Amino acid sequence: MKRLSIIRYPIAALCMLLLPGSMKAQHAESDLFVLEAHRQMMLGNHSDAFELVSHALELCPGSVAALEEMGEFWHYMRLDSIAAVYMRRAADLAPHDYWIQQPLVELYVSMGQTEDALAKLEQLYDEFPEKEDVLLMLEALYKHKGDYENVVKVLERLELKEGKSEQLSMEKFRTFIRMGDTSRAFAEMKALADEYPNDMHYRVLMGDTYMEAGEPERAIEVYRDIEAEDPDNVGLMLSMMSYYAVTNQDSLLSQQTMKVLTAKELDNSLRMRLLNSKVLEALNEKQDPQPLLDIFDRLLSMPQADDQVAELCARYMATAGVNTSKIKPVLKQILDINPENRMARSQLLQYATEEDDTMEVIRICRPAADLDIDDPVFYYYLGIAYFQIDSTRLAIDTFKKGFTHVDDDTNLQLITNMYALMGDTYHKMGDMQHAYESYDSCLVYRPDEALVLNNYAYYLSLQRQKLDKAEDMSRRSLEKEPDNPTYIDTYAWILFQQKRYAEAKTYIDKALAIMADDIDADDANIIEHAGDIYARLGDKQTAIRYWTLSAQLGNDSPLLAKKLKKQKYYAY
Repeated sequence: MKRLSIIRYPIAALCMLLLPGSMKAQHAESDLFVLEAHRQMMLGNHSDAFELVSHALELCPGSVAALEEMGEFWHYMRLDSIAAVYMRRAADLAPHDYWIQQPLVELYVSMGQTEDALAKLEQLYDEFPEKEDVLLMLEALYKHKGDYENVVKVLERLELKEGKSEQLSMEKFRTFIRMGDTSRAFAEMKALADEYPNDMHYRVLMGDTYMEAGEPERAIEVYRDIEAEDPDNVGLMLSMMSYYAVTNQDSLLSQQTMKVLTAKELDNSLRMRLLNSKVLEALNEKQDPQPLLDIFDRLLSMPQADDQVAELCARYMATAGVNTSKIKPVLKQILDINPENRMARSQLLQYATEEDDTMEVIRICRPAADLDIDDPVFYYYLGIAYFQIDSTRLAIDTFKKGFTHVDDDTNLQLITNMYALMGDTYHKMGDMQHAYESYDSCLVYRPDEALVLNNYAYYLSLQRQKLDKAEDMSRRSLEKEPDNPTYIDTYAWILFQQKRYAEAKTYIDKALAIMADDIDADDANIIEHAGDIYARLGDKQTAIRYWTLSAQLGNDSPLLAKKLKKQKYYAY
């Protein structure tokens, strides 16, 4: 075996220094082969490992390390009966070495040889009484075997080591219950309560023990005694709540639930767990939301350490379909507690936009901007609201601030909308240079944004600037929305400015045909454009008809009035 021979040369050289031939040298050489065998096992070279550990045993048949390694090898190969032979020999040779004995116990357990494992563990406990894990393994095995008397004995040994504790007493109690020995079970819990007479926790636990044993009548006696001494005991309140639930006393359960949840002494994390449980129960069982809302109302009337209760309430109300008018005050209370709560502010913003309440949008979004909250959505809607009330400078400043909070995760449509709205705002201010810069920025993100392409093109046409660029942008907007009469009108008007009147007529006629049965005041400019195009084509009668209709739709442009008065076209 090539690998084995390669390994032997350095080992043999080392053994020369250890006086080969002596028992000590043989043992040392054997240990080196064991170490190398273990390494090869870790590398997955199982045949090499077997050869190496076999050679180690040839050198020193009484090597505990070699025997243990061979046992581990056969265990890995799932031949536990062979593994047990080697591990037993190792254990016999090292009766006082816990770490040699313990793997044999694990092997017996894996082989299902419970009696052998228990015998070895009892032996180990006698040898190593300080090893607590021996007792824990004994407890587990006796419990698995169903030997509850010995489970109790092991627990008593643990008590001698650790002292009386709730955990051990409860385990002994459950063991006695499994044995059907209720007298010893309750005696155990009573002993725990008697040992700590001033600790209400153990007295409550005694009542809980009766409940666990199916004796609610005895449990309530204990609870009432405690209540007389310590009515604000949170543990007692929780146990009473369980008692009312088990005994189906729904009215008293509701009262007790309210008492528990509103108890000042109740830990807030526990309060939230209980509330979450109640919410899930109410939603899953489709319960009438009012009883739970009454609890939330009571809780929210108390001083709040944080916004958790109010936020849970708002989420529950929304999921349960409670009227928006009742949800809004809770959302506002959340913001009173924590102005940076985005869920509450976003939900209120949604309500305000659905109701088209511009001033409410400002009231919701302006504090977010003041707090410099890093969510551009709030700046976007605040900018829109300022635009709608003609506060154009505030709108521009708000959009600019919003852009400082844009990052790689920001919705692309939001970014393009903000640039588009900035462009519209600058246009409203008469600042066309910055309007065009804003539109250009928008088109960098979305080159096919139809509305921006149309508006940009139309404003250029009104100024008779860069008409070729305007025509290209307008055509691209029509490729996106070929039946949009506003976009068609823009293209017709650009052709008009290029003096391509016949082509302009083709497009304006198409726009008019689409609008035929649905013309309103918003279409007045398109109708005027139709009149202008027909006038340039020499059809004065049709031009006057369209100009008249535009005026009837509310177009009060002085230039339109002049056209009608003089019955001829005048340039813008």
